[in-house]
Amino acid sequence: MMECLKEMFALEAQEPIYLIMDGLDECLNTASIPSPREQLLDFVVELIHLQFPYLHICVTSRLEHDIQAVLERLTPHSVTLHDESGQQQDIADYVTSFVHSNVRMRRWREEDRALVIKTLSEKADGT
Repeated sequence: MMECLKEMFALEAQEPIYLIMDGLDECLNTASIPSPREQLLDFVVELIHLQFPYLHICVTSRLEHDIQAVLERLTPHSVTLHDESGQQQDIADYVTSFVHSNVRMRRWREEDRALVIKTLSEKADGT
């Protein structure tokens, strides 16, 4: 599939292409050499080095050391939402909504529900 994509990107007279790879951290990072994650990271590096002028790449991932080490060398445009207060508030809002709408949890004491909300919101670490 990667070879097919490279051939498609190499075609002349291309319109802008936006390649979005969401959740790169969810790609298997096994003991096999190279792991599926390493193969995908190598593919991203290769695409960037080919410098297709119409190809725009967006990669999303949790902060994983191996991914960060490869990607931070490749682009001057990095955006991180890790530890953003808005993201933490979204998590807290979701947990609160779930706890208050769950049939079983609605029967819990209010202090227990509050503890679950506080603990999950704080320990989520933005992920």
